[in-house]
Amino acid sequence: MAIKLAFSTVACPDWTIEKVAKQASEMGYQGVELRTLGAGGGGLASDPALGDPAKTRDALQASGIEPVCLSTSLALHHKDSTATKESHWQVKRSLELASAIGCKAVRVFGYDIATGESRQSAIERIAKHVAPLADAADELGVQLLFENVGSIAKAKEWWWLLNVVDHPMVGLCWNVANAAAAGEPSSVSVSMLNSRIRLAKVKDTRVGEGSGFVALGEGTVGIEQFVKRLLGIGYEGYVSVEWDRLWLPALTPAEEYLPDAHQRLQGWLDGIKESVEKGQAAVAKVAAKNAPQPRAKAG
Repeated sequence: MAIKLAFSTVACPDWTIEKVAKQASEMGYQGVELRTLGAGGGGLASDPALGDPAKTRDALQASGIEPVCLSTSLALHHKDSTATKESHWQVKRSLELASAIGCKAVRVFGYDIATGESRQSAIERIAKHVAPLADAADELGVQLLFENVGSIAKAKEWWWLLNVVDHPMVGLCWNVANAAAAGEPSSVSVSMLNSRIRLAKVKDTRVGEGSGFVALGEGTVGIEQFVKRLLGIGYEGYVSVEWDRLWLPALTPAEEYLPDAHQRLQGWLDGIKESVEKGQAAVAKVAAKNAPQPRAKAG
């Protein structure tokens, strides 16, 4: 099994789920990350929470596209008991929706550390909130993935949090751009987190370039190096392209950006694979050359 490619529907807020599925297939993607703003949200024509989940499931299946993750805006960092109870209810609803779609993961956040609160205390609180939700996720066969963002963007704290949670259905949706913005290169985060990374997200940025978002490989995040690191740990999940047109409509249209992103990612994957195969062939050739030769039989 090799790394597969997906894109988040934040790139195409005006596309219906039928168009999302059709375009994904035509562009060569194998999956999509479905962004949802919830039943009361708006702005996303493909939002699964706004209609019949069977419609979303069937449209994707018809085009051979996998629903990779249901990405929510929900967070599990609250100190207030009322807010915590509400977020738990919404996460459970999201897990049920993901299951109905055939989606294997739900993305949540845990990004806010209150003023004056220690990071350890915040992480312990988030871990405590996760425990009952992890069991619900297990029953539905849907993973619960935290994305590194906001106050908790680096690997060490997430590594510790997941050790505290210690549940196979809880993992990470690792956003390499968020880690880079916090000053952490993928050489640190990928090697530390390893199999805890269940979904990898990529976007590239460069300071001073309009919105800051640029084509993959043209910024300072180090996307190609991130891909190499993932391959190095044997990662076989999805890499999802994030292009924030939902929030920044002036960005390049999805019809232009997504095919280019796919081409660049696939080019790196193919190039790395070819390099590895050449190296293996060279090693095999040397080994064959140095192998003991059978002695000739006496006449």
